[in-house]
Amino acid sequence: MNLNYFSEQSKLPLVVSPAAGESGKNNLINWISANKVTIEEQLIESGAVLFKGFDIQTPQDFEDVAKAVDNDLKDDYMGTSPRDKKSGFVFSASELPGHYPIMQHCEMSFLPSAPRRLFFYCHIEPEYGGETPICDFRKVYQDLDPKIREEFERKGVKHIRNYSSPDDKGTNGFQLKSWLDMFHTRDKTIIEKKCAENDIICEWKEHDGLRMINKSDAVKVHPVTGEKVWFNHTQVFHVSAAAAEYHKIHQRQKRWETFKYSMLLELMTWYKKLTKNPNEQSMHVTFGDDSPIPDEYVEHIEDVIWRNMVIQPWKKGDIICIDNFSTSHGRLPYYGPREIMVCWTS
Repeated sequence: MNLNYFSEQSKLPLVVSPAAGESGKNNLINWISANKVTIEEQLIESGAVLFKGFDIQTPQDFEDVAKAVDNDLKDDYMGTSPRDKKSGFVFSASELPGHYPIMQHCEMSFLPSAPRRLFFYCHIEPEYGGETPICDFRKVYQDLDPKIREEFERKGVKHIRNYSSPDDKGTNGFQLKSWLDMFHTRDKTIIEKKCAENDIICEWKEHDGLRMINKSDAVKVHPVTGEKVWFNHTQVFHVSAAAAEYHKIHQRQKRWETFKYSMLLELMTWYKKLTKNPNEQSMHVTFGDDSPIPDEYVEHIEDVIWRNMVIQPWKKGDIICIDNFSTSHGRLPYYGPREIMVCWTS
């Protein structure tokens, strides 16, 4: 096998590619089994390992490779993106339309039991765009303005999510799904129990909506290295985050569509701030003491993230394994066919 870094500057990710005659799935699985220590070390040191150039064709192939790396795969999901199941532990990464921005985040960072590892697989490579950038959130923590960083560490954050009724057939702007899509049950006792297990306050709203609230630290200490990691969803849930993200996206892609959506998001953000209670937004975030997080803080966080982001194009069969306790992921807009799948560990 050949080993090198996609980005020598950031050492992220480590790329494992086949030598001549080694491109089969079984060759990769055998190599993984014989090199578990190397993979573990690189996941901690680099933050991600990309298996590239292997003959991975199906969701089950993907699941087999992921299990070779870590057999502790899970199928419970408490995140925000709508997902469809593809095999026992494999799901679509997101069913959101291609023009939606997915900002950098560590998966389910707002939960006390966030996944340790994520795996992504490219089943259909994008025609244009659609990369899954990654970023070392240890470096993001280090590069933040010390005053802003201290305020987040001192106050923590409060994440708020609002889900519509399963019977609501109307459109709700950026409402991603109903609570039935999240929990796959109408039994509210089960939902309340699941929320309690994840330290989430569960509030039933008028017209059978659901609000989920949880407070958490803004920074996590990596369980192996002891390094501090930026570990919250401020740059995802904040009302100004999408517009700030699309400005960055347009600077990169320079398309009419990205300019259009950038301007549209500016108008929508202004309108939402003017007309809607923040606690009623589909997603919202404040400091843990309920004080607002200033827009300029979000813009600064976005600047730091984009300076440290690594953007690699997808090719059919690519699989990337990410240490979720140190390394974030997101999605750039795209057009044309694209299918990325995901699985994760506890």
